[in-house]
Amino acid sequence: MRRTMASIPLALAAALCGGAALAQEVASFTHLSACRIDAERILLKATFDGGACWAVEPAGMAEPRGTIMAVHLPTVSTAEVCTMQIVPVSTEQVIEVSEPVIDLDVSALNPENNEVAHGVVEARKGQGDCLEARG
Repeated sequence: MRRTMASIPLALAAALCGGAALAQEVASFTHLSACRIDAERILLKATFDGGACWAVEPAGMAEPRGTIMAVHLPTVSTAEVCTMQIVPVSTEQVIEVSEPVIDLDVSALNPENNEVAHGVVEARKGQGDCLEARG
């Protein structure tokens, strides 16, 4: 019996090490920019690799931490059956962000709410030219 109990910590350590090896690092956005339109709004543009049938929902925001605000870009599946093809998924959204906030900590989520892209971007001052660039 003592021999069996001694192998439990070893098996547990092996399982924990194996789990860490399987963890994947989240990808970066292929494009991420933010432009301050006025004191209350920022134009956020983001592109990341995702599913061919994903559509980006309106951004969700957390309470600001100093000059940083966390922004989440959730996605939904637009079809029950979809190819496994990876394609660029883009969004362009005007978000409500008060002026003390300078940096956006942005995460894109797949339809199962797993993070698939992450990045931090500084909102540059653009005034009216942010919206003029929209085509």
